[in-house]
Amino acid sequence: PIFLEDMTNNWQTRRFVEEKTMPELYDIVRKYEPELIWSDGDWDAPDEYWNAPEFLAWYATNSSVADTAIWNDRWGKGLACHHGAYVTCSDRYQPGKLIEKKWENALTVDPGSWGYNRNETGAEYLSTEYFVHELIETVAYGGNMLLNVGPAADGTIPAIFWDRLLGIGDWLKVNGEAIYATTPWKVAQNETDAGAYYTLKGNTLYALVTRWPKNNQLTLRAPTPTENTRVRMLGLDEKKESGLAWARLFDTYRGRLEDAGIVIAVPALTPDVIPCQHAWAFAISNIADHANEDSGGAAAMQIL
Repeated sequence: PIFLEDMTNNWQTRRFVEEKTMPELYDIVRKYEPELIWSDGDWDAPDEYWNAPEFLAWYATNSSVADTAIWNDRWGKGLACHHGAYVTCSDRYQPGKLIEKKWENALTVDPGSWGYNRNETGAEYLSTEYFVHELIETVAYGGNMLLNVGPAADGTIPAIFWDRLLGIGDWLKVNGEAIYATTPWKVAQNETDAGAYYTLKGNTLYALVTRWPKNNQLTLRAPTPTENTRVRMLGLDEKKESGLAWARLFDTYRGRLEDAGIVIAVPALTPDVIPCQHAWAFAISNIADHANEDSGGAAAMQIL
């Protein structure tokens, strides 16, 4: 009721903030020392109403977690996607490109609800493959993914949510090397045919492929290989992971052959051997320190 009273007064009164929101926030930080605060529900009122500037200044400079404190961008009307230690912009935000600020893709297993809807059927829930592909795209573009599951009334997590979480976990057991502690590469995604995205860790470039390559030939035009380049597929046994065959790809440009990428010979894997489902990761080490631009010329290959 006091929130509705403040709204009726066009946010000129702040009883809800002064009597509930702010005391609770200060209490939570002092008692539990959270290093991240994810605010929401700010939509209609300005940040001054929520007392956001004063609270965040204290949280970032004088609280016990000031050195590590981060917060999202939902602290007042019009602030989303502009202010915050990182941005969420909107639910299921996916910029589709590299952006300057750290960002987050917050989404749900049930596309229509952030809670548990007992009227939903299995057909409405998003698939494990969908979430694996979302995770890959999010990490390649420099974001992190927050996946919500809604518990039932008794606090249990429904089996279909378990299925999605375990499915993502199974995929990460094989391909986590290409996700955890990686950074975006300067070319996050330009391999439309392969559905490939890139991440980087040290001198290893990871190509995460969301579609199995046609004829078991993976063509990547962004990386430039060197004579020391080595390619392996994550999840294969040690013998096979010692290195995959690859070929240097060239384009003819103004009568000259120029580097145009790499073609990887992907093993023909039967269902009992393939390391995972939904997407596959290839670790490419010792590439040249630049990315190719597609010249549009005729392609040629040199086997190495």
